[in-house]
Amino acid sequence: MLNNKLGIKDIYLIKKIEYYLFNIKYHIIHADYTFKETDIFDSNYLEKIHIFLFNDIYDIDKCKIRKSVPKEDIDFVNEKLKELENLLQEENYKKIRTNIYDIWERQLFYDGNTRTILCFLKILSEKYNLNISYDFTKDIDKDSFISELVDSIGITENVKSR
Repeated sequence: MLNNKLGIKDIYLIKKIEYYLFNIKYHIIHADYTFKETDIFDSNYLEKIHIFLFNDIYDIDKCKIRKSVPKEDIDFVNEKLKELENLLQEENYKKIRTNIYDIWERQLFYDGNTRTILCFLKILSEKYNLNISYDFTKDIDKDSFISELVDSIGITENVKSR
């Protein structure tokens, strides 16, 4: 568990606060929400999402892409993000799912990688009308749901929010 700005040592309490604050911010992010980036298909955009989500609790340096992430991994993530832009136009959901999982797998951040991807997909869903059956209206109270999230891309049933 990262040191937090609140000085809380209880791991369960800080996680509870983290989820609470995350859910507030997660619900206000939408397609028109801007992080002052011209290109959302870049790791810098993911970093800005992550900072927005977690910087009230953790120092900004701990919200940025980890310094220990190899340059090759960042380049790989940027390549997959660029491919996403074309895959969205083609509606190639199988490759979109693969790219999203590949990006997540690089674990750019100390914690909260899945939640950052969730917010990115929410933005893509709204901005590019990406077909995702994931229920973006529900609160998040766990870290491990990447398979559920990725598997929902390209599935039309039970879409609850756009």
